[in-house]
Amino acid sequence: MSSRRACIGIFVASCCCAAPATVSSFAVPPSPAAPPRARSTTTSSSRARTSSSLFGIRCEDKTYQLEELEDQDRCTTEVFLQADRTIYFGDTDGPLPASQEGRWDVPPGTNSFQMVIRRTFGAGDDGKDVGEFSFDVEKLYEGEMSMVGESVAIQGTIKIVDPLNPDAEELMEVGFFQMIDGTQDRRSYKERAGKLTS
Repeated sequence: MSSRRACIGIFVASCCCAAPATVSSFAVPPSPAAPPRARSTTTSSSRARTSSSLFGIRCEDKTYQLEELEDQDRCTTEVFLQADRTIYFGDTDGPLPASQEGRWDVPPGTNSFQMVIRRTFGAGDDGKDVGEFSFDVEKLYEGEMSMVGESVAIQGTIKIVDPLNPDAEELMEVGFFQMIDGTQDRRSYKERAGKLTS
C-alpha cells in the first residue's frame, strides 16, 4: 500500500485519539528550503498583503462553506477548522450522515491544504431481508490556499480509495472542492440578529 493510500486510514484513525494529528500523518515530503529574500523597498501595506505568501496562510479558527462537486452532484456543508486540527460540522444541504469526523493539516511553510473526512450513513430497512446497515465514506481533500481580499479561499480535488480496485497505489480522483471563508459574514449575521432581539 502506498503512503498516499495509507495516509487516509492513519489520518482518520487519529480522529479518535487525544493527540492532534501531525504532518507525518499525511506522509507529506519535506518542503524545500526557501530562497533568501532580496532587500525589499515595498511599503508596509504591500508587506502586509504579501506576508501570507511568505509565511503561510492562517486558516484555523475560521468558518467555511465547503462546496463539493462530484459529477453532477453538488453539496455545501458548513465546517469550522479548529486549532487542534479537528473539524466541527454545521448545516449541510447534502445527504445527512449518522455521524462524521475529520481532521485537517497544512505542512509548515506551505499553503498546501489537506483534509480527511469520514462520514457514516445508515441504510436499509429492518423489515426487509437485508435489514438495517451502515457504511462509511472517506474522502481526502487536497488543495491550495490563497487570499481573496481579507478572506481565505481553498480549492482542490477530492480523492477516495477506488472501490473497484482497493489495492491500487494511487487514490481515485472523484471531484473538486472549494472552501470559502465565511467567518466575517457569520459574525455580521450574529451581530445583526443580536440587535434585532435586544
